[in-house]
Amino acid sequence: MHSREEGTFTGSVTEAIDGQWIYSDKSVRLRTGDSLYYWVKVDYFDGSKTVSHYKEDQTFIVAELIPSDGYVSSTSIPTTSSTYILTTTSTTEYPPCKETPTTVNAKPSCQGKLIFEEDFNELSVERWLTEVRFAGEPDYEFVIYNNDKENLYVEKKMLHIRPTLTEDKYGAGFVSKAGKFDLGESCTGTTQSFECVQKPKAWLILPPILSAQISTKPNFSFVYGVIEIRARLPRGDWIYPELFLKPKNNMYGLGYESGLLRIAFVPGNDDMSQQLSGGCVLGQTFVARNYAIKSVRSEKRWTNDFHVFKVEWKPDSIVLSVDDEIYGKINPPEGGFASEEANLGLDAEIVQNWKKGSQLAPFDKEMHLVLGVGVGGLCFSNTSSNKPWDSDDPKAQLHFYRSLDVWSKTWSDSSELVVDYIRIWAL
Repeated sequence: MHSREEGTFTGSVTEAIDGQWIYSDKSVRLRTGDSLYYWVKVDYFDGSKTVSHYKEDQTFIVAELIPSDGYVSSTSIPTTSSTYILTTTSTTEYPPCKETPTTVNAKPSCQGKLIFEEDFNELSVERWLTEVRFAGEPDYEFVIYNNDKENLYVEKKMLHIRPTLTEDKYGAGFVSKAGKFDLGESCTGTTQSFECVQKPKAWLILPPILSAQISTKPNFSFVYGVIEIRARLPRGDWIYPELFLKPKNNMYGLGYESGLLRIAFVPGNDDMSQQLSGGCVLGQTFVARNYAIKSVRSEKRWTNDFHVFKVEWKPDSIVLSVDDEIYGKINPPEGGFASEEANLGLDAEIVQNWKKGSQLAPFDKEMHLVLGVGVGGLCFSNTSSNKPWDSDDPKAQLHFYRSLDVWSKTWSDSSELVVDYIRIWAL
């Protein structure tokens, strides 16, 4: 085994039996002389937060076979020819599991429990899905998400996601002169759809930017909790970080009909990067995109340094903070977000679906974590200064590409999202 990788047998133990923490697998047959290599992680609540401890690079050699009901001390592994049991004894009293509205992968959790932790020792394919697709609805960013080391890598225990020019990889003129560009079997979008296959024609060009986006969708989703991410945001014109929670099952509909919870958003443009925002995106209209968004300004650019971005997602509110300073609190109106149908400018059918949920709907269903870097698209309104495209123009991507000589000069080694760690706790 290398470091903390998953071994042949993996399990979590949430309750002690007669003071012992036991993991068993009755399908395994062991013999005298067998060697077991293992590591253990222990999470405990210290009264204010969940703390983790590791014991790595452990080895146990089976010296004799003992009946499986003869539980012994923490340094022994009782076995029979058909079962083995790892046990750890403890006399410490641990607080009982207290109820919480938090669920993880549709299962109940315990109050204050650390339900997700990522230090980026590696980019685990067991935990993260790397998107390979053309960007599209609902933000229509000018990007192809791919799995390339130029755009996505881990270095010194930090995740790096950086955008690059499509033509730097495929050659000058590629975005307008290439034949059909098929992402093939690696595409994570709908097969043979616009997410996987595109062909330039007339003013319709291929996305001029390559970038990356990863998510926990296949393996981890939750509802309600405290999310903390330490990261440095990308700098450069029309670049922005994708740090958000996205609905797992789109219970209220596609796109933003089921909501999107922004953890941190800062445009990379120098004249815009003093404003940090986060909160709830409720739909495609200008009002729905901004109704439940909170912002804070700084004298310095938010893209200059690392910051700790935090969201407390509760059943009745969402609290946003940065570096332990609260800058926004979102409370749905008395009738829920659904009562703002007229102000949001959304279809009545969308709002009627929200009425089937709680007051916080559509933010009352499990969501998964997304990390990435986007460029252009609908995340920039038409009021943005010097924007080389109109958001309502079908030729928007072409106009953006034609101004490449202007905005690309602002891109540098700082034009990347760097994530140090992620922590998510149950309420």
